[in-house]
Amino acid sequence: MPLRPFGRGGARGLRAKEPIGGNHVKEARAGRGHSANFAGKALICSTLLAGLAITFAQAKADDVNWRQFEGASIVWAYDIHPYADAVAAQLPEFEKLTGIKVTPELYPDDAYWNKLTIQLSTKSPSWDVVGTGIQPAWDLAPGKLLEPLDGYLNDPKLTAASYDYKDFFPALRDALTWRVKEGQIEPGSGQVWAIPHGFENIQLFYRKDILDKFGLKVPTTPPEMSATCEKLKASDRAITPLGVRGVRFWSSIHTAAISIAKSYGVHDFLLKDGKLQTGLDSPESIAFHNDYVDMIRKCAAPSFANDNWYQVVDGINSGRIAMAIDSNMFGFWNDVAGKPASGKIAFAPPLRAPNSNNFESNIWVWSLAMNAASQKKGAAWLFIQWATSKQVELTGAISGKLVNSPRASTWTDKAWLEYAAKPEFNNFVDTFKAVQERAALAFTPRVGFAEAMNAWAVAMQKMVNGADVKATLADLASEIRSSM
Repeated sequence: MPLRPFGRGGARGLRAKEPIGGNHVKEARAGRGHSANFAGKALICSTLLAGLAITFAQAKADDVNWRQFEGASIVWAYDIHPYADAVAAQLPEFEKLTGIKVTPELYPDDAYWNKLTIQLSTKSPSWDVVGTGIQPAWDLAPGKLLEPLDGYLNDPKLTAASYDYKDFFPALRDALTWRVKEGQIEPGSGQVWAIPHGFENIQLFYRKDILDKFGLKVPTTPPEMSATCEKLKASDRAITPLGVRGVRFWSSIHTAAISIAKSYGVHDFLLKDGKLQTGLDSPESIAFHNDYVDMIRKCAAPSFANDNWYQVVDGINSGRIAMAIDSNMFGFWNDVAGKPASGKIAFAPPLRAPNSNNFESNIWVWSLAMNAASQKKGAAWLFIQWATSKQVELTGAISGKLVNSPRASTWTDKAWLEYAAKPEFNNFVDTFKAVQERAALAFTPRVGFAEAMNAWAVAMQKMVNGADVKATLADLASEIRSSM
C-alpha cells in the first residue's frame, strides 16, 4: 500500500501507513486527524527547539561516536500516538547528529499490533525499531523475535556514560526485564527486552463543565456511574455519558476493564493446586462483569463495539463525551492551551468495586525494542538510546506530548513541573501522584497474553449485546484453558 502523509502540519518524514483491511479505514482516518492535531505545531515550539540544541551539544560531548553508522537508513514502527509525535518532531536533530536516516511507519492501534506480530514472527528485517508494551513483548521474546539489549547497554562504544539507565523508574525497568524459561516468562532478573519510552496509569477523567452544569458528582463505582449516566441522559440526550474502548482487541481490556476488575478481586490468571489457571469465571469476575456490562449498556455510545482510544479522546475533547476511563495522559493532552477542552477536563481515580475501599490502576509501559531480524542493529540502538535519553524525554514532556516520562529526572525538573501545574491542567499532577501510589501491572506475566485477552474482549462484546454473563464467562474460561 502507498504511504500517505501524516496529516497536515506533521513532522518532517512522519507518515502513517494505510491500515490492514477495510475494517480499520474509518479508525485510521480518525487516528491521522487526531494525531495531526497534536503534531501540527511541534517544529515551531521555541522550547522544543531549545531542547534540541541542548541535546545536540550534549551528545557531541559524549564518549560515543554518534556517527559510527553514518549513512544507514532504519525504519521505526509505532502506534499512531502523541508519544510518536514527540519523537518525530525531534528527528531532524537525530539525523543531523548521527547521519542516520529514520523512516517512521505509524499505524492505528489494533492494526499496528497485528502488523507487529506479522512482521516479527515472519522474521522480516524491514522494521528495525518497534514500539511495544510489556504484554506484547511477553509473546514476542520466547521466539527470539526481539533483540536482548543488555549487550548494547553495557558496551561503552555504543552507550554514552550520560545515558544513565538507572534514571528510569525501577518498576518500569523491572517490568521489561525477565528470562524465558521453558517457553514461558519468568519475571525478575534476566535480560532487558525493551527500554521505557513513556508510561501511563488508568484514571477517570471528566468534563468538569458538563458535570457542574447538571450538578452531577464524580462517580466512584460502576453502579454510581450507571446512575450518573441515567441522570445525564435525562438532562441532555446529545451527550454520551461515558467513553470507553470496546473493540474486539486486548487494548479494550487493559485500560478500564482490568483496572476496575482488579478492585473486585478478579485475576486473569492465578495459581490453583500448583497450576496456573484463569480466574475469569470466578464469582468475583461474575460480579464485576454484571456491574460493568450494565454500566456499558447505560453509559457508552452505541458505537462502543467499534470505539478505540481515538474515539474516546476525540469525544472528550469535543464535549460529545462527558467522562472517560482510560490512560491518564489523554485528558492532559486535551487540556493543552488552545484546544476546545482546555481547562475543562479534571481527573479522578478509576472506579472501584462497591465493597472495596481502594481503587486499582493498571500500568502500561510504552517501550522501544529492536527487531531481532534487523540488519542494522548498531544504528537501531543509537536511535533507541537517543529517543529515550534524558533530554529527548524532557523536551517531549514540556512540549505537552510525552507526559508521564519514565525518567525520574523529568519529574524533578522545574520546567516540566511548572508546565504540568498550569491552571488548564486542573488537578493532573496531584491525581497522578495519588493514583500512581496504587498503580501496578494488573496482568500475570505469561506467553499467550494477546490470545487470551483478545478472547476476553470478544466475550465482553457478547455480554454487552445481551449474552448471559455467567455462561459467557464459563465459555471464555474454557477457551483459555484449552489453549494453556
